[in-house]
Amino acid sequence: MTTLDAGFEDALREDLLDEAESALADHARELEREASDRFQSYAAREGYDISHLWRDTSVSRVRRTNTRVSATVSWPALTALFEYGVDPFILEGNPTLAFEWLAPPAGTRPPGAPSFVVADSVNWGSVTGGISEARAIRTALQVVEQSMRG
Repeated sequence: MTTLDAGFEDALREDLLDEAESALADHARELEREASDRFQSYAAREGYDISHLWRDTSVSRVRRTNTRVSATVSWPALTALFEYGVDPFILEGNPTLAFEWLAPPAGTRPPGAPSFVVADSVNWGSVTGGISEARAIRTALQVVEQSMRG
């Protein structure tokens, strides 16, 4: 009969957590890279200057307890607008909205149009059709999940 050392389970648990910690750190960085690559392709395709989405992404260091490891990948505020897209909508003010239009996209501001507009509502996205969804993070998660499964 084989006898195991008294600390066998603790040593095994620590070894497994060491492996999980290392693997999770690699996968978190992989997720960041995959999503960044996808956001960059999306930005080039759509003509958006959204470089802050991949420049300001952060990966936390791996956190470890006695029974688990975790890491967080965070994207800047409003990333979801590009990840999920935005349909055109009417923005209504109470009592009125005021917009300053200093540098509109070329060709969208008619000659002689005022640079300061006051309106009760704005049909946002009527010219652009809204924002199409990037699916950069969701697709990157699928890629990393496949990588984790081997």
